[in-house]
Amino acid sequence: MKKILINASNLHVGGGVQVASSFILELSRMVDRLISCRIYIYASSSVDKNLSESGFDKNFCYNYTIINTKGIQSLKHKNANIFYGFDLVFTIFGPLYVLPPIKNHIIGFAQSWIIYPNNETNLKISLGLKIKLRIKFLIQWWFFKHADRLIVELQHVKNGLIASKKFPANRIDIAHNCVSAIFFDSKLWSPLPIEIIPQKNVVTIGLISRDYPHKNLDFFIPVAKYLKKISTINYRFYVTLTLEEWASRSKEFKENVTNIGPLTISQCPTFYRSMDAVLFPSLLESFSASPLESMVMKRPLFASDRGFVRDCCGENALYFDPLNSQQAALKVDEWFSKTDENIRSIHIEKAYRHVMSLPKSTDRSMTYITIINNQLTV
Repeated sequence: MKKILINASNLHVGGGVQVASSFILELSRMVDRLISCRIYIYASSSVDKNLSESGFDKNFCYNYTIINTKGIQSLKHKNANIFYGFDLVFTIFGPLYVLPPIKNHIIGFAQSWIIYPNNETNLKISLGLKIKLRIKFLIQWWFFKHADRLIVELQHVKNGLIASKKFPANRIDIAHNCVSAIFFDSKLWSPLPIEIIPQKNVVTIGLISRDYPHKNLDFFIPVAKYLKKISTINYRFYVTLTLEEWASRSKEFKENVTNIGPLTISQCPTFYRSMDAVLFPSLLESFSASPLESMVMKRPLFASDRGFVRDCCGENALYFDPLNSQQAALKVDEWFSKTDENIRSIHIEKAYRHVMSLPKSTDRSMTYITIINNQLTV
C-alpha cells in the first residue's frame, strides 16, 4: 500500500487552518476514494483543536500525530526527518522548509506576494519592511518551486505563477476555495470568546483576519472616524487578532476598533451572526474565504474593488476603493441609513444564492483526492 502524508503541521492561524481542518474532516468520510493508501496525518495544535470541535474521528487513518512546525525552524534535523519515507506528501499550504526537497511533494500555494511583488501594500510599508519581505518571499519561492505540483485556489494565481515565475502550467492545479461545511450546521457553532450583545441604534461591522500588511486593517481607523462625523448611527468595529497582534496596534486603532481575539472554525459563524456587516479592505489576496462566509451568513459585504474579490463575488459585494476611506464610509452609511429595506433584502438573498451556486467543501476535497491519485500514477 502507498504511504500518503497529509501535512498540516505548519498551519497555525487563519484560513489555512480552516481549509486543512475541513479537508481532513471530509477525508475521514471519503477515505475509500484514495486508492490502496495508508494515510498519515500531521496536524498542528490549531488544526487538531478545530477538528476536535467538529466531531472528528481520527481512527480512519493509519497514524495521526500532532506536530507543530513553524517556518524556517522546520529545517532543524529533528523536524526534517519526519517528512521523508512517504510515497507522496501533500502539504495543504506551503511552504514547507525541509532539505533536501521531498520527492513527490504536492504543495498548496496561496502567497500572492510572490507573484505580485509590486502590489499596493508597498505604498503603506517602510523600506526596511519591504526589503525584509522581499527576502522572505525569495526564500519561500525556492521551496515552492521544488514541488512536483502546486495547487492554487483561483485562475489568476495560476496565471501569475506561469507569467512571473515560469512555473510549468501542467504542474499547477486549481482547487477552488469555498465555505466550510460547518457554516451549514448550526449545531457545531460555538460561542465567541467575548459576547457581543445587540444594542439599539448600534451597527456592528467586523472582519475575521490576521494582521498582515496586505489586510489593510489601518483602513478601519479613518472609516470609523468619518462615520462618526457624518452619521447619527453608532457604528462599532470588530477584529479577531491575536494578543501579540493587538498589542502592536496603535492607541488610535484601539480607540476605534474592538478585538474579539482569534477564533476557531466553529466560532466563525457565530461571529458573522453577531455582525450587521463585514468590511473587507484587503489590498492583495490569492483567495480569502471571508467574503463568501459573510454572504452565506446573509451579511452585507463591503469589499475592496479589486479583481481577487470580484473573481469570487461577482456583483454581489458593495465595492469601494481600499485606498479611499471616505468612499467606504459613505457606502456603509448609505446602506444602513438610506437604502430601502426591500432592496437590502434582495441584495443579500442574491449574494447568498451566488455562494450556494459555487463549489462546496466536499467538491474541493474531491479535487484534492483526484490530484493525489493522479500524482501517484505518474
